[in-house]
Amino acid sequence: MEEDGLCSLISRLNLWSPKVKPDGDLINFDTTALIALVSGISNGCSEKLLATPEIELRQRFKGNFEFVIAQVLSEIQNPIHAELAGVISGKRGMICESVLVEFKELVSLCGGPNEKLRADKILKHLMVVPDSPSERMMWLPTTRKLALKNKVVFGTGDHWHAPTLTANMAFVRAVSQTGMSLSTIAHRPRALTGDY
Repeated sequence: MEEDGLCSLISRLNLWSPKVKPDGDLINFDTTALIALVSGISNGCSEKLLATPEIELRQRFKGNFEFVIAQVLSEIQNPIHAELAGVISGKRGMICESVLVEFKELVSLCGGPNEKLRADKILKHLMVVPDSPSERMMWLPTTRKLALKNKVVFGTGDHWHAPTLTANMAFVRAVSQTGMSLSTIAHRPRALTGDY
């Protein structure tokens, strides 16, 4: 049941082919987007989480309890897979090497068995490209709000003329405050649940 949503979503992506040049059909996934796609919250665990005693959830998610519950309620009201289906339909998905490393590490540390399976599944449908941030992004000063790792991820999307799908709106705002326009698509955040 829960896998159907992710499989249906992934099936909307166009496959990569070395014979086909990118033509405005790319979408750059950052780590937040990949987490949102594979999270138990987005894949059928919301009701189960809400049915779990609060004390158990507070022990499991510690200081993130309110954040996770807000995501669960958001998911029940407006499922993220349905929201993202229109965004990624007909696009070819890409990630840079930095995102691949960070995503695999997060899923390895925090993901449950089903989240790990979904992560493997989504990665098979995305092209991994070398970190290749655009010059204009790298010219921005590196600050706390304009962290180097984010400049690399969003800059690689910029280099490929691909909008970056992200929940990292703090970085997007920081870039816009410099006067630079950046092609991004916002999504609501989701956390890994450990398949709770």
